[in-house]
Amino acid sequence: MIGARIGAGREAEVYAWGDDAVVKLFRPGYEGHRTEAAALAALDGHGIAPRLHDVVEHDGRTGLVLERLDGRDLLIRLQRHPAGVRGWARTLAEAHRAVHAVAAPAGLPDLRPVLATRIDRAALPPRLRAFAHQVLAPLPDGDRLLHGDFHPGNVLVAEDRVSVIDWVGAARGVPEADHARTLLLLRWSDLPPGTPAVVRALLRLGRSLLAHEYARAYGRGSNRPSSPVDAWLTVHTAARLAEGIEAERPRLIRALERARLRAQQRAGATGLSTG
Repeated sequence: MIGARIGAGREAEVYAWGDDAVVKLFRPGYEGHRTEAAALAALDGHGIAPRLHDVVEHDGRTGLVLERLDGRDLLIRLQRHPAGVRGWARTLAEAHRAVHAVAAPAGLPDLRPVLATRIDRAALPPRLRAFAHQVLAPLPDGDRLLHGDFHPGNVLVAEDRVSVIDWVGAARGVPEADHARTLLLLRWSDLPPGTPAVVRALLRLGRSLLAHEYARAYGRGSNRPSSPVDAWLTVHTAARLAEGIEAERPRLIRALERARLRAQQRAGATGLSTG
């Protein structure tokens, strides 16, 4: 039943599977299929992710047989129609809120210890590592489904449907934590390898507007009490450094230093210590 290869990433390859499905075959040594299968099972019936049909073994590799989706991802649509950035930002925010309306299944990891482990692995100066752990410590747990890597490249848009893909980083926690991760990616992440230079220039100009409009649209549609997004953003910035993307390192370190300085200034005004 396996057909032509459609795409490939670090953890898996995607192949055609019959006429109306695809199979996501995970590379040896990667076990993200467990997390993705649990997330997709929780999302079944909500219409915001591909439907999981089956879990299979093929040539010694585990595969997820998924509904085949039409449409292009938001990153491609932004590249081709940058003038529509405000509308695409609203689409991004609405899809993210729909994800966070779903309760996380019990089998998914809690986000806070995941972030703590990443901070410990990150190449950070000791003062910034201690600061990141200090910011993380009082942040709340939660029971919502979090995507873990929600950005325009993981949101497919067709005429009548928006679908979120690639759930290997799913976790449980509070929506603001996942929202902050997306803000980090929109503001500071490096663009995918192979992105044309002219597209890179256009996206650099538009990414701050995209991040601003996404944040505004997400906040406007939320009716729940919030935990501090800025604190989650600081924690995610430190954890992102564990991913080893050297092009991002200078700007992430600068962002952490600025956050630490602001915390010291606030602590000085109140007589508290930030370490």
